[in-house]
Amino acid sequence: MWSEYLQNVIGAEVWRAARYANPRAGMTVEALTDRQGKLANTATEKEEMLRRKSFRPNDNDQYYELPPAWSAHNRITKQAVARALHFQSVKKAPGPDKLSSGAIRLLRNWDKERIVRLMRAAIRMGRHPAVWKRASRVVIGKPGKDDCTKLKAYRSISLRSCMGNVVENVVAEVLSVEAETRGLLSDRQFGRRKGQSAIDAAAIMVDRPHAAWTNGHITGVLLMDITAAFPSAAKGCIVTLMKVRQLDGDVIRWMESFHSDKAVEIIIESNAMERHPVEAGVPQGSPVSPILFAICTSGLIK
Repeated sequence: MWSEYLQNVIGAEVWRAARYANPRAGMTVEALTDRQGKLANTATEKEEMLRRKSFRPNDNDQYYELPPAWSAHNRITKQAVARALHFQSVKKAPGPDKLSSGAIRLLRNWDKERIVRLMRAAIRMGRHPAVWKRASRVVIGKPGKDDCTKLKAYRSISLRSCMGNVVENVVAEVLSVEAETRGLLSDRQFGRRKGQSAIDAAAIMVDRPHAAWTNGHITGVLLMDITAAFPSAAKGCIVTLMKVRQLDGDVIRWMESFHSDKAVEIIIESNAMERHPVEAGVPQGSPVSPILFAICTSGLIK
């Protein structure tokens, strides 16, 4: 069928077929070389090198004690769960549990109260179940890279539990409201805030230089990259910072469970490797990570 299709393509169909006639990027992973020149040939060696790059050890973490339970679980309503559920697209690929967002929406339509009770119980008990903390990382090649033997020529896409994402969205909204009402964030903090999203930050960066140019001034923009900020965050430091800012005990207890006993499997060339624990870091694709990171670094901005 494919050969017959290629023989009869005309016009724009030629270019459409060309995408599939050529080898697809990211299907294979070449032998990798890290910055120290170490070579990885086998799938196990590649997995170890990629895991070492993406997941940092939990070094010099702080000792902490959990606060008593509080009242954040009382703010979990049907409306909050509905917003959290519709925040993520039904096209999002599910994690290892294979439960998609579309299936969860069907569950909610069938029994709205049950899923609300589930979200409320998770936050009231300070528990994020282990099945929601397992993730798969699919390794793909970055487009336009000339040397595919370099470790930096590849990135990984995280496939995480869609049901866990619903809880994380609910907690993110609770954190955002608490941060706004109590003034925990700097006025110059953008991201995960109403009226101060990342789009607003980009608009300001465009508007201010244009205004300066109109008045004949020269304008520059300084960008600072906080290297590996998300994967390096330690659980004890996060819990301590949240206690210092006097956040709700329910949220702190849930956050501690969210960061404990995490596990990830790296998928290379469609092969799932052995699952390994993740010691440190907040998931970069998690809905709760941006507002949590903003609260923890608000002192730096101020």
